[in-house]
Amino acid sequence: MLANPASSVPQWAQHAEATKAAARKLSERHWHSQVQRLQSLELDARRFGDILGHMMRHEYTLPIPQVQKSLVYTGANFRLRKLVHDMILGKRPFKVGAIGGSITNGAKASVIGETDWFSLVGKYMKQAFPRASISLRNGALPATPSALMNMCLEQYVDEDVDLVFVEYVANDGSNRFDEVKAKVYERLLRKLLHRRSKPAVVLMQLMPKGMAFAPGSREKVPFHGTLEDIYGAQAQYYDLPWLSFRNAMWRLSELHVHGYNWTDFMWDADFMHPIDPGMAAISDMAVNLLQSTALGLLLHPLGRQDKELLQEPLPPPMHAGNWEAKNLMCTYGEAFKPLADSAASQGWQFINEGKRGAAKWGYVSSTPGSVLKIVVNSMRSSSSKDGGAAAAAAAGDGEKMNVMLAYLKSYEGMGMAKFECTSGCSCEPRPRIDALHGLRQSTIFLVRLLVSQAARCEISITLLQDSSSSGHKFKVSGIMMNEYTGDDVTEKLHEEQWLGQLQDTAHGGVERAAGNSSSSSSSSSSSSSSSREVSKREVKEEIASGSAAEDTLDKESDRRRKLYAAAFSG
Repeated sequence: MLANPASSVPQWAQHAEATKAAARKLSERHWHSQVQRLQSLELDARRFGDILGHMMRHEYTLPIPQVQKSLVYTGANFRLRKLVHDMILGKRPFKVGAIGGSITNGAKASVIGETDWFSLVGKYMKQAFPRASISLRNGALPATPSALMNMCLEQYVDEDVDLVFVEYVANDGSNRFDEVKAKVYERLLRKLLHRRSKPAVVLMQLMPKGMAFAPGSREKVPFHGTLEDIYGAQAQYYDLPWLSFRNAMWRLSELHVHGYNWTDFMWDADFMHPIDPGMAAISDMAVNLLQSTALGLLLHPLGRQDKELLQEPLPPPMHAGNWEAKNLMCTYGEAFKPLADSAASQGWQFINEGKRGAAKWGYVSSTPGSVLKIVVNSMRSSSSKDGGAAAAAAAGDGEKMNVMLAYLKSYEGMGMAKFECTSGCSCEPRPRIDALHGLRQSTIFLVRLLVSQAARCEISITLLQDSSSSGHKFKVSGIMMNEYTGDDVTEKLHEEQWLGQLQDTAHGGVERAAGNSSSSSSSSSSSSSSSREVSKREVKEEIASGSAAEDTLDKESDRRRKLYAAAFSG
């Protein structure tokens, strides 16, 4: 007699699955009921359901109330309203981009390019806006913080992009008291918002490692233990949509409502990377935002107030004096190879340690005494344009360049290296950079050098005999450079202040104020003490006088509603 397969499954597990199935069915009925109710409403003698057409064709993974919780802030939403308006009418080709870490890159999705959240959102958009020609570009880099993208934005986001999803809370850590991270993040947002294309920017806030850990775990991160709410202040300051994976998931997974658990959505090896259902849940959040924006356009068509908001200049930085610097160089991954002087270097190999679809190129060595020499032009662009005597004068006037070198920090077999300027330029050396840290994850860290100007600047990385582990592995994967302004926040962007707090907080341990946390490297205290705070001077906003009186009725409303109706039903 054959055994009943169900008999091997514990009764509590069977009950949980049945409860989840019932919740999913209820959610589907609720969503379909909403669509039917929309079909019964009319606007300009046309039914809502007919007008919305393709936009309503989405099957939500999450219960609708959880999706609604994910939409934390939209504000006036004028950039996204203008974009959705244009996509409805199909006026021109559109570019959609995403930046972030490994989750946005597609890690743990069953098929990268199909089941990761960004691909799912792209698929929905192409269905929802049939008149629009939409192209997608995923610029996310695994194991990288927002600091790297701040230096490399031009390499990974099209200049004329129309919509950008920004995802960095997961990789920027859980220390809510680190103002440096918030300042770097703000600079990244300002660079995006300053684009001539005036892209719509959406903050896709995921969760730091530890938030999905079991209650009582030593490394458990509480609901508030995230940079999301700090970055959320910038969403409100710059009037950007803010989507929260934490808000969408907490009630279901942490409190086990309807029988759900974190294991239903997250990879059980680290409980940080979502699997396919988690990826679908993230895409639900973006779809809900787009649908809500389209509905808003039907009720309040794009008008004069939107145009005025689009024409307003970007406000001063939320963090006083935190102006974005001009990026001059970002060479990362495979493109980094030619910058090494192969004739003068010894003991390093340029290899790819990643997997298909997620390349991780860099120079790697495990032999103490090995020397890698990187050669760059460290002249400021303003000086280089003048050439000759003017350039030489500028090079000697004390103006410096921020040079950031990306290296891998991991949890076993890692060594130490010395970074210094050895020819053509000068800088304060970093004598002992330790690539070992206590967290069981591999992340890109940044070493900063304040470098003098030179047409040929040689930077040497020497692998040391000393090691905090049983090995000596060291990997360098890229170099970034921008102009130093004298009070640049990058001066504080030392490794121990940027990502080093991850070791102190242990993703949920005791939180410490930035500047008071201890570092894993012997050079931490001296580096921290030499860092200067950005000036706290007040920045006054100019208030335009004689603003136009608000129209009581937008004369374009009726015409635009008819355009939407024709476009949606087409």
